[in-house]
Amino acid sequence: MPSYRFCRPDDLLLLVRAINDCYQIHYPDAPAMTTERLKDQMTVFAVRPGNCMVALERQQPVGVVVSTRRDTGVWIQAIGCQVAYQRQGIAAQLLEALVRKIAIQRAPQVTVDVPTTNTSALRLFESVAFTVRGRYRSYQGTFPVCPGVSEHVTTVAPPDLLADYTHWHPTPACWERDAAALAGYGALPQGYAYTAQGTVQGYLIHWDSTILDLALAPQAEAMHVLPALLGRMQAAGCTQATLAKVPEGDAIGPALTRLGFTLTAEYLCMGQDLR
Repeated sequence: MPSYRFCRPDDLLLLVRAINDCYQIHYPDAPAMTTERLKDQMTVFAVRPGNCMVALERQQPVGVVVSTRRDTGVWIQAIGCQVAYQRQGIAAQLLEALVRKIAIQRAPQVTVDVPTTNTSALRLFESVAFTVRGRYRSYQGTFPVCPGVSEHVTTVAPPDLLADYTHWHPTPACWERDAAALAGYGALPQGYAYTAQGTVQGYLIHWDSTILDLALAPQAEAMHVLPALLGRMQAAGCTQATLAKVPEGDAIGPALTRLGFTLTAEYLCMGQDLR
């Protein structure tokens, strides 16, 4: 029978090995976890080793759950088991132990984003009383011929664009793209704003080909603003772009579809209130 324990701050190498052996193994196209990447995720996404747990068989990781911690709650970033140890209740035990611990920590809620195609994961979270809180959609697109840089688009430091984040995002964003996570990148990404008649109509923040944040004002002409922002991103050397986990009902999703972007994945945001 496996043994279970929460990680300590000096368990980073064990946690990296557990993530690669028990979670990343199910996603062969994703980059392997490294100590440096894990430290980056601790900074940006608030991953906390003390809120991560491993299942061990003869001191070898056979299961892992990775989670975060902020005042607003906890987000489960990853959970997985080695193939030979699946369907033995390991993932459920990891989840139940994590929920007990973070409840003692007085976290208000715990959430997770589950791909709609992962029926076994959906059943797992339903079995531990997680309910659906929302739906996200991810998009990918290749830019058309560069239209040139619009005079309405200017370069703006990301921290300045995020100063009024809640105004631009009345629908709550996923954990990876909320204000706290985006602030964790500092000024490393590139940011652009579209301004017309003295008013910002929309903005875009990207790191290489990944769009970290994209927002439109309610009154903005999406088919004017978005092509201009994407054109500025293309002028920076990008040939395609991805935008992960756009909330259902956000105008960005339909606008990207009209520009030729394709839907690549859908997620259910599931959660449990702990207070």
